[in-house]
Amino acid sequence: MTYWLLVPLMFAPTPLPDDVVTVTARVEPDGGNQSIVLDIKYKDGWNAKGAGVPAPILQIDVPPSVKLNGKVLKTQKALSRNNYLQAPFERLLEELPARIGFRTSNRLGADERIGLNIITYVTDGGARNARFVRRRLELAPTAGSEATTVSAKSSKWGKEDLLQIGDTADAFTLPRADKSTVSLEQFRGKKNVIVTTYRAFW
Repeated sequence: MTYWLLVPLMFAPTPLPDDVVTVTARVEPDGGNQSIVLDIKYKDGWNAKGAGVPAPILQIDVPPSVKLNGKVLKTQKALSRNNYLQAPFERLLEELPARIGFRTSNRLGADERIGLNIITYVTDGGARNARFVRRRLELAPTAGSEATTVSAKSSKWGKEDLLQIGDTADAFTLPRADKSTVSLEQFRGKKNVIVTTYRAFW
């Protein structure tokens, strides 16, 4: 069963300075394969604990010649045992620095890149001050390469036909708990809108 929650924001928070959250990633040799070593640092006074999400989430976008180590989870039962993350393409970063193993084929192209999408919340004092953070990095799948930050608005994640950051959402209407409906059009151009999906199974 899926629930939808549509929440209009009454104000736009001030932008979060870039130096509050610093994400680094590099590729290191790991036996016969390689590993991405990813770390997240927070500015003094800021942290991800108590911000409403247990740990940062990492989404990994790889080219065809790169195979991540791990099993792809496809069923609801398997996902529910893995905090609803689709391993190996999504990871809950409970320990930092994190290591993500991978191997490459002989057809590795010179311009191929691994995309890292980091999603987290940070706070400088309790969940009421929590702020959303998204960082997008790319790095070559070769030993010694260092990740570079790219624009989240210009980068693509997942299937190209899905809505991306910066795109204009199509109009839609969703039901409220009281069986009335709410439409995106009544907020367009007036307020920010957050659409949250809660996954639950019975």
